[in-house]
Amino acid sequence: MEICLVAGLGNEGPAYRDTRHNLGFAVVDQLAARQTIAWEKSRHAEAWETRLPGNRILLKPTTMMNASGEAIRAAMDWWKIPLKNFMVIVDDIDLPLGRIRLRAEGSSGGHRGLESIEQHLGTRDFPRLRAGVGRPAESREAADHVLETFLPEERPVVARMVTAAAEAVEVWWRDGWEAALPLGNRKVEA
Repeated sequence: MEICLVAGLGNEGPAYRDTRHNLGFAVVDQLAARQTIAWEKSRHAEAWETRLPGNRILLKPTTMMNASGEAIRAAMDWWKIPLKNFMVIVDDIDLPLGRIRLRAEGSSGGHRGLESIEQHLGTRDFPRLRAGVGRPAESREAADHVLETFLPEERPVVARMVTAAAEAVEVWWRDGWEAALPLGNRKVEA
Protein backbone atom coordinates (compact mmCIF):
# COMPACT_ATOMS: atom_id res chain seq x y z
CA MET A 1 0.00 0.00 0.00
CA GLU A 2 1.30 3.44 -0.91
CA ILE A 3 2.08 5.98 1.81
CA CYS A 4 -0.48 8.76 2.33
CA LEU A 5 0.33 12.06 4.03
CA VAL A 6 -2.22 14.36 5.65
CA ALA A 7 -0.89 17.68 6.91
CA GLY A 8 -2.91 19.85 9.25
CA LEU A 9 -1.83 23.48 9.30
CA GLY A 10 -1.53 25.67 12.35
CA ASN A 11 0.94 27.50 14.52
CA GLU A 12 2.83 25.73 17.27
CA GLY A 13 2.81 26.93 20.86
CA PRO A 14 0.43 27.71 23.71
CA ALA A 15 -0.38 31.19 22.39
CA TYR A 16 -1.99 29.64 19.30
CA ARG A 17 -3.73 26.65 20.88
CA ASP A 18 -7.46 26.57 20.15
CA THR A 19 -7.30 29.49 17.70
CA ARG A 20 -9.22 29.58 14.44
CA HIS A 21 -5.94 29.28 12.52
CA ASN A 22 -5.18 25.93 14.20
CA LEU A 23 -8.17 23.98 12.89
CA GLY A 24 -5.87 21.89 10.70
CA PHE A 25 -3.91 20.85 13.80
CA ALA A 26 -7.18 20.00 15.58
CA VAL A 27 -8.27 17.63 12.79
CA VAL A 28 -4.99 15.70 12.63
CA ASP A 29 -4.87 15.64 16.44
CA GLN A 30 -8.27 13.94 16.41
CA LEU A 31 -7.15 11.44 13.77
CA ALA A 32 -4.11 10.54 15.89
CA ALA A 33 -6.19 10.34 19.10
CA ARG A 34 -8.63 7.90 17.47
CA GLN A 35 -5.71 5.50 17.10
CA THR A 36 -4.19 6.51 20.49
CA ILE A 37 -0.92 7.23 18.74
CA ALA A 38 1.43 9.89 20.08
CA TRP A 39 3.17 12.64 18.14
CA GLU A 40 6.95 12.76 17.81
CA LYS A 41 9.39 15.27 16.37
CA SER A 42 10.07 14.43 12.74
CA ARG A 43 13.61 13.59 11.71
CA HIS A 44 12.78 14.49 8.11
CA ALA A 45 11.00 17.84 8.34
CA GLU A 46 10.38 20.72 10.73
CA ALA A 47 7.21 19.13 12.05
CA TRP A 48 5.50 16.78 14.43
CA GLU A 49 4.57 13.48 12.84
CA THR A 50 2.76 10.30 13.66
CA ARG A 51 2.42 7.09 11.70
CA LEU A 52 -0.93 5.31 11.64
CA PRO A 53 -1.58 1.75 10.51
CA GLY A 54 -1.86 1.28 6.76
CA ASN A 55 1.01 3.62 5.77
CA ARG A 56 -0.82 6.75 6.91
CA ILE A 57 1.29 9.68 8.09
CA LEU A 58 -0.04 12.75 9.86
CA LEU A 59 2.04 15.93 9.92
CA LYS A 60 1.90 19.19 11.87
CA PRO A 61 4.48 21.62 10.48
CA THR A 62 6.30 23.63 13.16
CA THR A 63 7.53 26.26 10.70
CA MET A 64 4.60 28.56 11.50
CA MET A 65 1.67 28.78 9.12
CA ASN A 66 3.23 30.98 6.46
CA ALA A 67 6.17 28.61 5.89
CA SER A 68 4.26 25.30 6.04
CA GLY A 69 5.34 24.37 2.52
CA GLU A 70 8.95 23.88 3.63
CA ALA A 71 8.06 21.08 6.05
CA ILE A 72 5.53 19.50 3.74
CA ARG A 73 7.96 19.44 0.82
CA ALA A 74 10.67 17.87 2.99
CA ALA A 75 8.28 15.16 4.23
CA MET A 76 6.94 14.41 0.76
CA ASP A 77 10.45 14.15 -0.66
CA TRP A 78 11.64 11.88 2.16
CA TRP A 79 8.75 9.43 1.85
CA LYS A 80 8.39 9.90 -1.94
CA ILE A 81 4.69 10.69 -1.63
CA PRO A 82 2.87 11.46 -4.90
CA LEU A 83 0.49 14.44 -4.92
CA LYS A 84 -2.51 12.14 -5.24
CA ASN A 85 -1.65 10.70 -1.80
CA PHE A 86 -1.33 14.08 -0.07
CA MET A 87 -4.01 16.21 1.55
CA VAL A 88 -3.77 19.43 3.55
CA ILE A 89 -6.32 20.67 6.09
CA VAL A 90 -6.65 24.41 6.68
CA ASP A 91 -8.93 27.03 8.17
CA ASP A 92 -10.85 29.29 5.76
CA ILE A 93 -12.35 32.70 6.54
CA ASP A 94 -14.36 32.63 3.30
CA LEU A 95 -16.45 29.71 4.57
CA PRO A 96 -18.99 30.15 7.37
CA LEU A 97 -18.29 28.48 10.68
CA GLY A 98 -19.27 24.83 10.45
CA ARG A 99 -18.82 24.45 6.67
CA ILE A 100 -16.14 22.11 5.33
CA ARG A 101 -15.10 21.93 1.69
CA LEU A 102 -13.01 19.22 0.05
CA ARG A 103 -11.41 19.97 -3.32
CA ALA A 104 -8.91 18.12 -5.50
CA GLU A 105 -7.11 21.37 -6.34
CA GLY A 106 -7.65 25.10 -6.30
CA SER A 107 -6.25 28.47 -5.46
CA SER A 108 -4.87 29.53 -2.12
CA GLY A 109 -7.67 32.06 -1.72
CA GLY A 110 -5.13 34.29 0.01
CA HIS A 111 -4.33 31.66 2.67
CA ARG A 112 -0.62 32.08 3.30
CA GLY A 113 -0.13 28.47 4.40
CA LEU A 114 -1.58 27.23 1.11
CA GLU A 115 0.51 29.79 -0.79
CA SER A 116 3.63 28.38 0.86
CA ILE A 117 2.68 24.82 -0.07
CA GLU A 118 1.93 25.84 -3.67
CA GLN A 119 5.29 27.57 -3.89
CA HIS A 120 7.27 24.62 -2.50
CA LEU A 121 5.42 21.94 -4.45
CA GLY A 122 5.30 24.02 -7.63
CA THR A 123 1.60 23.30 -8.19
CA ARG A 124 -1.94 23.95 -6.98
CA ASP A 125 -2.96 20.42 -7.90
CA PHE A 126 -3.21 18.81 -4.48
CA PRO A 127 -6.25 17.96 -2.35
CA ARG A 128 -7.26 20.38 0.35
CA LEU A 129 -9.93 20.25 3.02
CA ARG A 130 -10.98 23.69 4.18
CA ALA A 131 -12.74 24.25 7.50
CA GLY A 132 -14.79 27.43 7.80
CA VAL A 133 -14.04 29.90 10.56
CA GLY A 134 -16.20 32.74 9.18
CA ARG A 135 -15.31 36.29 8.30
CA PRO A 136 -14.32 38.83 10.92
CA ALA A 137 -16.58 41.76 11.74
CA GLU A 138 -15.95 44.73 9.44
CA SER A 139 -13.93 46.49 12.14
CA ARG A 140 -11.54 43.54 12.58
CA GLU A 141 -8.52 42.50 10.56
CA ALA A 142 -8.50 38.96 9.15
CA ALA A 143 -5.14 38.22 10.83
CA ASP A 144 -6.54 39.16 14.24
CA HIS A 145 -9.66 37.10 13.62
CA VAL A 146 -7.84 33.86 12.79
CA LEU A 147 -5.53 34.21 15.78
CA GLU A 148 -8.47 34.48 18.22
CA THR A 149 -9.82 31.52 20.14
CA PHE A 150 -13.36 30.42 19.40
CA LEU A 151 -16.17 31.91 21.43
CA PRO A 152 -17.82 29.55 23.94
CA GLU A 153 -21.01 29.43 21.87
CA GLU A 154 -18.99 28.48 18.75
CA ARG A 155 -17.18 25.53 20.32
CA PRO A 156 -19.91 22.89 19.84
CA VAL A 157 -19.97 23.64 16.09
CA VAL A 158 -16.17 23.59 15.95
CA ALA A 159 -16.07 20.19 17.68
CA ARG A 160 -18.56 18.74 15.18
CA MET A 161 -16.70 20.32 12.26
CA VAL A 162 -13.38 18.79 13.39
CA THR A 163 -15.07 15.39 13.71
CA ALA A 164 -16.69 15.73 10.27
CA ALA A 165 -13.35 16.65 8.69
CA ALA A 166 -11.61 13.70 10.38
CA GLU A 167 -14.35 11.37 9.10
CA ALA A 168 -13.88 12.68 5.56
CA VAL A 169 -10.13 11.97 5.75
CA GLU A 170 -10.74 8.45 7.05
CA VAL A 171 -13.18 7.73 4.21
CA TRP A 172 -10.65 9.10 1.69
CA TRP A 173 -8.04 6.71 3.09
CA ARG A 174 -10.35 3.71 3.16
CA ASP A 175 -12.67 4.17 0.16
CA GLY A 176 -11.08 6.80 -2.08
CA TRP A 177 -11.74 10.29 -3.30
CA GLU A 178 -15.27 9.87 -4.67
CA ALA A 179 -16.55 8.36 -1.44
CA ALA A 180 -15.02 11.19 0.62
CA LEU A 181 -16.54 14.05 -1.40
CA PRO A 182 -20.03 14.02 0.18
CA LEU A 183 -18.55 13.91 3.69
CA GLY A 184 -16.02 16.60 2.86
CA ASN A 185 -18.57 19.06 1.48
CA ARG A 186 -21.15 19.86 4.10
CA LYS A 187 -22.26 22.15 6.86
CA VAL A 188 -22.39 20.85 10.39
CA GLU A 189 -24.49 22.22 13.22
CA ALA A 190 -24.00 22.09 16.97
